[in-house]
Amino acid sequence: MNYKPIDINQRIPLNTLYAGLDSFLNGNYSEDYILEQLRLEFKGENRLKKSLRIVSKIILRNPLNEFILNNKESIKQAIKKKHDRGVIIIALLNSSFVFSFDALQYLGKYLTVQDFVNRETINKSLANLYGGNRATANAIDSVIPMFIEAGMIHRVKLGVYERNTSLQIVSEVTKQIYIESFKSNSALDGIQEYQLRDPYFLFIND
Repeated sequence: MNYKPIDINQRIPLNTLYAGLDSFLNGNYSEDYILEQLRLEFKGENRLKKSLRIVSKIILRNPLNEFILNNKESIKQAIKKKHDRGVIIIALLNSSFVFSFDALQYLGKYLTVQDFVNRETINKSLANLYGGNRATANAIDSVIPMFIEAGMIHRVKLGVYERNTSLQIVSEVTKQIYIESFKSNSALDGIQEYQLRDPYFLFIND
C-alpha cells in the first residue's frame, strides 16, 4: 500500500512563526533572526536546521503567499489579536503540510459528533493514510501541540482533546485565509456553502 508522504516531524512554537510572519509582512524576514528564536526552544544543530526548514516552508514558500501579500494590511491587523493570530498561523501550517490539515480535519470529524477524542483514535485514522509507524506518531506529536497553542483545542488530560468553544475570531481576513487553506488542500478554485460544513471548519464556526 502506498501511503502519503510525511514532511513534518518537529513542533514549531507559534511565537516563532508569528515572528516570521510579521517580519515577512514587513519585508524584513531574516533567517538569522528566526534561528535566534528557535535557539530559545531547541538544542542541537540538526534540530535547528530541521526547524528552520519548516519555518521557511510555512512562511517563505507558503502556497497562500499570493493571498497573504494581497491582504497584507488586513493580516497585519488581524495577527495583533491572539485568537486570530493562532488561526492564521494554523491555516499557514495546514496549507504547507497536508499531514497537519488531515490531522485537524480528523479532529473536527470526531469532535463534531462527540465532546472528546483521544489520541489513539486520531492515530488510527492518520495511520490509514500515512502508515502506522514512528514517523506518523512523531508528526502527531508535532502538530497537535500547535493546535493546542493556537487555542483551537484543549488537552483535557493526557491524550484526550476537546474543542475550545471560547475561540473568538474577530477579523474577516482570518476566516478567509482559513478557507484558502482548505481550498489549497482540496484543489478547489472556489468554495460552495455546503463545503463550509466540512469538519475542518468546526473550530472557527460560532
